[in-house]
Amino acid sequence: MHRRSNAAGISTAGCIMSRERNPATQPGAPALSGPRISRRILAAWLPWWPSERLARHRPEARSRPFVTVAESNGRLIVDAANPRATRAGLTPGMPLADGRAIVPDVIVHPADPAADALALERLARWADRFTPRVMPDGTDTLFLDIAGCTRIFGGEEALTASLRSALEGFGLTVRLALADTPGAAWALTRYGAEDPAVAPSGAGPDELKRALAQLPVAALRLGSDVVEALVSFGLDRICTLFAIEPVELIRRFGMEPVRRLDQALGRIDEPITPLRPLQPREAHRAFAEPISTAADIHAAIDGLLDDLCGEMGRAGEGARRLHLVCHRVEGDRRTLTVGTSRPLRRKKPLMGLFAEKLDQVEPGFGIDEIVLAADIVKTIDELQTDWSGETPGGYRAADEEELADLLDRLGNRFGFGRIGRPVPRQSWLPERAAVREGLLGSGSGMRPGSGPHPGSAAQPKPAAHHAVPASWPEDRRRPLRLLSPPEPVEAVNLEPGGSPFGFRYRGRFHQLRAVEGPERLECEWWREDAPRRDYYLAEDEAGGRYWLYRAGARDPGTTPRPRWFLHGVFA
Repeated sequence: MHRRSNAAGISTAGCIMSRERNPATQPGAPALSGPRISRRILAAWLPWWPSERLARHRPEARSRPFVTVAESNGRLIVDAANPRATRAGLTPGMPLADGRAIVPDVIVHPADPAADALALERLARWADRFTPRVMPDGTDTLFLDIAGCTRIFGGEEALTASLRSALEGFGLTVRLALADTPGAAWALTRYGAEDPAVAPSGAGPDELKRALAQLPVAALRLGSDVVEALVSFGLDRICTLFAIEPVELIRRFGMEPVRRLDQALGRIDEPITPLRPLQPREAHRAFAEPISTAADIHAAIDGLLDDLCGEMGRAGEGARRLHLVCHRVEGDRRTLTVGTSRPLRRKKPLMGLFAEKLDQVEPGFGIDEIVLAADIVKTIDELQTDWSGETPGGYRAADEEELADLLDRLGNRFGFGRIGRPVPRQSWLPERAAVREGLLGSGSGMRPGSGPHPGSAAQPKPAAHHAVPASWPEDRRRPLRLLSPPEPVEAVNLEPGGSPFGFRYRGRFHQLRAVEGPERLECEWWREDAPRRDYYLAEDEAGGRYWLYRAGARDPGTTPRPRWFLHGVFA
């Protein structure tokens, strides 16, 4: 065989397969981990995971360019982009300002890696319907070890098609690959020519070499610095590594290329560590004699809450949803479900939520067992108060709890989706300065400025066109009631471009005795459709105070004539 040397002095043979080597005999190479266990790895890669996860809660982001951004060195940098934004030229690592220059109307959302990871874990738990051995990998991949599970679904092909159909039904883009090692499956999902890409089952290192040979070295899950170093020496494809002795690779590029290559080829084991099953917190009571009276049922629930709240307290947890299951003598059961706006383990408010629904329990000929289970449990972040009982936000902890208890009662009575609050959004336009946030996506309380709820990491954040955290403005007066949309009025000016001394609204003329302004507000620079506005705080002879604005601030010689609107009313 004719050999050549590259710039690093490493002897290579292009992409000609080398003879099989035993890594245990190579100096510095990882040792084999023992007898090989038959596995079949199905890798599911979600290339647009952050943007598609958020798009489920923001329908407008499905048909428009959409990016998530993170702060880096005082600048906002694109962290992830959806397909439309990518096709328009927006890529991760690009400054947001440059991205807006390319796509002015791009939708922006703050990046939330913790929420992405939590949602991926939930997706992995959902995927255990295909196999109990599921593991999230990195930020956008699931590994499923489907060995022994394919017959249930009618074979590998049917199982793969079923998984794809389900994920696409969630609005997710997915690429799939099957191989006997996680490393090979990972490589084929990203760089394989087919979707799904399939490596032969039971393939040894030689067969896997043929499947991976023409893929770039980045397919080995190497760090970007290692990939750049390999490519700079002409080692751009996996096949170029086959003829190089491991000791030479280790000496020049470190242990990572050898380890990753051996993992992909199955020479060393790479375990799939499935998620631990979630064990619901539960308590139960069995009765020698069936119970049927409301008092007995109430007493049983009281005892169950004692047990369950004590168990959650020792674990530092609280319940977000609880189910009360009453097993009747007839052999059927009745179930009550309550939810909470934050993790809760206090017995009194939980008892109150169940008490409101006890009339829905029909005991029939009697209830012989009751089970109380909390299937959504979250860690409780303890709230530090000062000596007066106030929280850092200036609110009493007792008031926060009372407000949260009220919201829980309203949510269980009318539905949590019907309860919301206004939260600030970074915009100078009054009608865009706030957005409604659902209760389950809110903070630990409903106070302005309260922090994110420990249990709501995967909930969508308020829609925002800036990633800069917003807060309620305190340096300017705003009306108690904002009209939506603003209503047109006929204003009378002292002089062109001056303050009005009266306006006609709904057929009634208001003579003004005091006017403050103008306060000029302009929309975001990338929104060219909205004209600038001059706002005036006006008080009429009857004492009514109004917030007026002139659309299209008047400059000399401009046409058409500016219009006036009433946007709000002060108390």
